Amino acid sequence: MVENMTRRQFLRATGVVVGGTLALGGIARCASKVDDERAEVATPSTSYRGDGDVGKRVLVGYATRTGSTVGVAEAIGETLATRGFGVDVKPLKERPSAEGYDAFVLGSAINGAHWLPEAVEYVEANRAALGAAPTAVFCVHAMNLGDDQKQRSKRLAYLEKVRPLVTPADEGFFAGVGPSADDTSLIARWAFKAFGGGVEGDGRDWDKIRGWARQAQV
Repeated sequence: MVENMTRRQFLRATGVVVGGTLALGGIARCASKVDDERAEVATPSTSYRGDGDVGKRVLVGYATRTGSTVGVAEAIGETLATRGFGVDVKPLKERPSAEGYDAFVLGSAINGAHWLPEAVEYVEANRAALGAAPTAVFCVHAMNLGDDQKQRSKRLAYLEKVRPLVTPADEGFFAGVGPSADDTSLIARWAFKAFGGGVEGDGRDWDKIRGWARQAQV
């Protein structure tokens, strides 16, 4: 949930803020529930045949923890297909081959203010292929969603481990899913907002996501 620190750091800091064993216990239960859900997250592979078929193949690779990035990647893949591309949407944890693709769109959920490790590792392992073809990147996050300079700078910093490995042809930043009353205690939601959380529940803007995919330079 919190991007600028790890989950363990968030829980420790929140425990200090709320200053009570009852509150800490509630947050710990929330974290346990999220961890349980994470273990069950499906990471499907999907293919889309391009309308008009221009003969260009695009790999949309994604990394997720709680599942929200799966939907974003699929929406991007489906939209790219309307541009005539043949698109494969695949989880980066499975290390899909980069061979045979003419362009790449790679994205990750943000945790600890960075892409997930499997996404960075994929870019590092395939930097030659990615450097030889248009490669767009995207982030799915629940913090730093504002338009002020400070939040914009923090968003851009999410890719500081990626840019030294590949020069993105395009960059997208999309709101993901934050804690909600259905799955998170009131204390934990309060702490999330106190630490800069910018979205409650499903904040994915499908029009923005598809709009970016329609014009992404790939």
